[in-house]
Amino acid sequence: MSERLDPSGSPVRVGGITLRTPGLEGVVSVMPPTSAETRAAAFDSAALEEALREEGVATDETLEITDTNEVEAGGGEGTRTAQGEPAIELEVWEPGEEWGQIVLYTDEAGVTTWAFSLPGEAAAPGERVRGGAGGRTYVLRRHVPPAPQGEATRGVIGAAGKKIIRVLSFKLLDPVFGRVGEHFVAKWEQEKRPYRVRTFPPEGFRNASAKLVDLPDWPALATSDGKRALLFVHGTFSRAHAAFGGLPPEFMEALHRRYEGRVFAFDHPTASEDPRQNVEWLLQEIPDRTRLDLDIICHSRGGLVSRVLAEKQADLALGSRQVRVHNVVFVAAPNAGTILVNEEHMGDFVDSYTNLLNFFPDNGVTEGLEWIITVAKHLACSTLKGLEGLQSMRPGGGFLTGINGATSPDKRYYAVASDFEPADLGLSSFKDGVMDRIFGHPNDLVVPTAGVWDHNGGSLFPIAEKLVLPDKGIHHSGYFSCPEVQRQIARWLEVETG
Repeated sequence: MSERLDPSGSPVRVGGITLRTPGLEGVVSVMPPTSAETRAAAFDSAALEEALREEGVATDETLEITDTNEVEAGGGEGTRTAQGEPAIELEVWEPGEEWGQIVLYTDEAGVTTWAFSLPGEAAAPGERVRGGAGGRTYVLRRHVPPAPQGEATRGVIGAAGKKIIRVLSFKLLDPVFGRVGEHFVAKWEQEKRPYRVRTFPPEGFRNASAKLVDLPDWPALATSDGKRALLFVHGTFSRAHAAFGGLPPEFMEALHRRYEGRVFAFDHPTASEDPRQNVEWLLQEIPDRTRLDLDIICHSRGGLVSRVLAEKQADLALGSRQVRVHNVVFVAAPNAGTILVNEEHMGDFVDSYTNLLNFFPDNGVTEGLEWIITVAKHLACSTLKGLEGLQSMRPGGGFLTGINGATSPDKRYYAVASDFEPADLGLSSFKDGVMDRIFGHPNDLVVPTAGVWDHNGGSLFPIAEKLVLPDKGIHHSGYFSCPEVQRQIARWLEVETG
């Protein structure tokens, strides 16, 4: 079933969906959900399909829009996106009280966005109403970017040269984690992304499975006589093996030589619990009367976890433990926060992480997608309660205000930041057209460049010793594969890399 779009903005109905596309020409087709053509043309990604299946999300309908062309809208511009861009308006059936609904949209260049909508008139329990009153309206970016050259498909989500719109649904009462709402993400993280302190050896640091640091292992990490241990702390929607997987094994071997094998990592929930809760769990895991002298390499939100451990020990229950932090290397840390976690931009936040995984898939792509899908389900229910881990990065929020008032004269901080400028035309349209408008200044797609190191009220800021990477093509998840970053970390931590 196919229909031509009406660039005047008049509604076009295809399948169970009504589209209004002022200023956009093209042909919209319903893709059979189980056909080989759908799998090839739309979302043929083993990682995405596995993540959706694992999180209980089903595809109700998939639309494909081809032969797209932007023209002058005869009937006016119509609805616009939150960033003020011309939009496609999508009216979809009401899924019913027992179901949640999300729209996943990918444009011609592979840029992906999650669209959320408040429900209209509720359907009866268990009933899915197609069309008519009570539908939901979604607003999608109309822009037609240049299609990437080369292969017919790209990344883990999109298909080149086409707009793909996928209507997704999920049960609001999850059989394992309960009702999607305030406590849903916390229960999910507790089960699927639990706390752990793990070993981080050169031959296995990229593996999701790892030997845990148990009670008998702590004496080998304990320090004395001026020696130190090295702790890795990951960021949002990640774990240590994925966050630092870009480091070469040879670099990890050099770190192990420098720290005489005292190298470990801290995996922790990032969405539901704030950095102080993360650190409180870690301290309880460290045996009494253990002394740790630490250097830390941290990424993204892991920087806030590291700062709690370094700066706020007076507020924590250490008991007989001694934990002293000496050097911290902040890589893309939101020390001044990120506006993306403000309520009006949370959709942009998950979009940014989705596109990083889509354009730059790594060994943690399925794990990252599962995390993103879980938070997307939460956002579809129109609540930020239960996302305190993400809200800890809110500029001017309670968490950052508290930590940026701390005084820590005996620490040494280093910073790595980037002003990401993508070479890919499609991703450029996302950064320049969406993210740069949101931030208003240079950024790496998730955190503002200067926010990693500049004044924020903390006594150790601005950070004098920093590496800022302008025009290097280094995005928020790509720092550790950059040789320049590796060399600078080695210099700061006095690591001989050979």
